[in-house]
Amino acid sequence: MSALASITPQHVLGFEGARVVVIGDAMLDRYVDGAVERISPEAPIPVLRVRQDRSVAGGAANAAMNIAALGVRTTLVSAWADDDAGAELERLLADAGVTAARVSRGDAPTIEKLRVVAGAQQIVRVDREDTSALDATGIDAAFEAVRAALGDDTSATAVVVSDYAKGLLGDELVGRVIDHARELGIPVVVDPKSSDISKYRGATVVKPNFAEALQMSGLRAERPDEPTLDAIAEHLLVDGIGALAVSLSAVGVEVIEPAARTRIPTRARLVADVSGAGDSMIAGIAAGLAAGLTVLQSVQVGNMAAGIACGRPGTAVVSSADLLTALLVESSPEERPGTIEDWEELAQLVAVEKQAGKTVVFANGVFDLLHAGHVSLLREARSLGDVLVVGVNSDESTARLKGPSRPLQPQNDRMSVLEAVRYVDFVTVFGEDTPRELIRTIQPDVIVKGSDYRPDQVVGGEDAKAWGGRVHIVNLLDGVSTTRLSQGQQVRRG
Repeated sequence: MSALASITPQHVLGFEGARVVVIGDAMLDRYVDGAVERISPEAPIPVLRVRQDRSVAGGAANAAMNIAALGVRTTLVSAWADDDAGAELERLLADAGVTAARVSRGDAPTIEKLRVVAGAQQIVRVDREDTSALDATGIDAAFEAVRAALGDDTSATAVVVSDYAKGLLGDELVGRVIDHARELGIPVVVDPKSSDISKYRGATVVKPNFAEALQMSGLRAERPDEPTLDAIAEHLLVDGIGALAVSLSAVGVEVIEPAARTRIPTRARLVADVSGAGDSMIAGIAAGLAAGLTVLQSVQVGNMAAGIACGRPGTAVVSSADLLTALLVESSPEERPGTIEDWEELAQLVAVEKQAGKTVVFANGVFDLLHAGHVSLLREARSLGDVLVVGVNSDESTARLKGPSRPLQPQNDRMSVLEAVRYVDFVTVFGEDTPRELIRTIQPDVIVKGSDYRPDQVVGGEDAKAWGGRVHIVNLLDGVSTTRLSQGQQVRRG
């Protein structure tokens, strides 16, 4: 088994520079929710009293919306009609920030699934679809749409083939798309429905669930034991397939590569609904590969996204904020990002913490030769909230404030020492004489300064009032200072 590398918040923040092109079967999922209180006098059927009508994107459209929610620029190439369902689908995609490239399928309607739900129970589903294959003109149009969406700049890019066996993705079109992506050096992720694995030859990752993997392998089995997974690997890891990511539901995901097998366990959580979890997993894998993560790291992201989706009712869209929250909540102190010099990244992480109901505290200083006075201040600051962010004066800023002989330690060393203090969650640096712009960027709930300041003298205090923040003054230890330590003076405290 291969070792798993940790996924960090910085990996998720890196998705914003990526882009993904999705090609596949898009559909509209309609729900009519209500309650059944009687049987019809016309026939022995329940009468539904309607409470709500709602629509969500399904199939490849749901995968595209999940990818966009991760902060990735997303284009969907698919076929739908110029009808009411198609208009609703286009509206949903536009609201989610997905660029739509529609391919015509003649008179075929937009694929639509209508579910009538009483309480938590579906009582009927009505499908409207035409699954006839694309003709040669349609195949050419779909391929050209993919090629145009990819363009010439192929950096930080991935392609998703979302196959729901609804007629769009025939062997010829899939082969042309994968071959073109390989020529450009772009990773391809496949959500398969065909029982013939060779249809996806050349893909970077193919993600079947266990039942699909059995069908593709021509096997029968009750559970994913080692002999069965060995047989699946032998049948499906054909030449040209980079890796398989076999979803094993509650067991986790088995990543099968030519030289290694890795089990990624499912994170324990209550399962509300598995609808759309596969699309969330595909989204995480694609975003990870587009952002330059390894296959294993990308599948870990996908596994986390699928777990979050399973904890929500209905077809869920998992966002980058959802992933960041999960990472920050579940990570050990060693796995937290610690030093973050990019203020925008820091602001995103702070926002996630605040959305989770946590109180964010901010403290700043030079912190040159960390001493007991600093630790005392940081300890009290951390006691005022759930997350402590520390801003450190840069070397240039320190020299302006303290004189040309300071700092005694370069900023990277000072930040590393602070990061190791157990009370500190995030460390950043500012080059100005005061941290006012940093405070405005991250908007902490509490600003902490030492008792050598009055509350009205604290930089950023007035700004903090605008977002409901406050200033807290901490008593300093007597006789402790960096200057005394640097001059070799003994620390004396009464």
